[in-house]
Amino acid sequence: MTGKAQVKRRVTWAHIVSFVLATAIAYVLAVLSSLIFPVLGAPGVSALYVATAVYVPLGVWMGMWGALAGYFSCFFLGLYPSGYTVIQSAIWSFADFIEAFIPALIFRLLRVDPNFAVKRGKAAKLFPVFVSLGSIILILGIVVQVLWGALGEPFTTFYVGSVYTGLALAVVGIVLGLLVGDAKTWGAYTAGIILTALLSGIWGAGTLTVFNFPPPLPAELFWPVFTGWVIGDLIVLSVLSTPILTALTPIFKRTGLYVEGWWS
Repeated sequence: MTGKAQVKRRVTWAHIVSFVLATAIAYVLAVLSSLIFPVLGAPGVSALYVATAVYVPLGVWMGMWGALAGYFSCFFLGLYPSGYTVIQSAIWSFADFIEAFIPALIFRLLRVDPNFAVKRGKAAKLFPVFVSLGSIILILGIVVQVLWGALGEPFTTFYVGSVYTGLALAVVGIVLGLLVGDAKTWGAYTAGIILTALLSGIWGAGTLTVFNFPPPLPAELFWPVFTGWVIGDLIVLSVLSTPILTALTPIFKRTGLYVEGWWS
């Protein structure tokens, strides 16, 4: 994707270990997300699926390794604690595969070299403020909800406010990225966020309610599951994945883990 003479790389143990570690972390976050922020009536589905912030950036950096981390973390989530059968979980888990695969595919098809840096100027100085502040506010809201959400008000209202405030700040940050950053990178990333949320939501909600062997949930739950899935993905990808990609992409690209193709 850089246009330079490429040295042929091979899959190393570092890729495999990183994939296993990312899968484990994503699984733990998936379990916590589905238990703490559930979409009622849909085991394993979360209105704030924090695990996405692990394997979607990994898909941009490591191609298929990120997609597989999404798949297997979701597969194990489907088995426990969600309680789906092996077949149901194996089919459903392609939803999280899609979440990491779509951004990876867009960057590779368009030959976009991920560059989340922003140019100099006043707008560029505001960019890290909006992106970092949005993620901090959301994380603070999550902590408050986990610790005191069961007590009800005012903690629940604080959590909801933190979600929407964090999202608003993150959206402003992404717009600034489009304006003062690398247009190809931010355009590909924005398209990836939207397509990822929609396509994974269709597959995830569909395989839980309409097409599976058999669907574990009633068909009338498709729209509630789909809506919660898409909104949750848009929030997490915008608010949490954006600062992760912005801060860590330059570091990751200097390591032997960075994958320009799909595997190495």
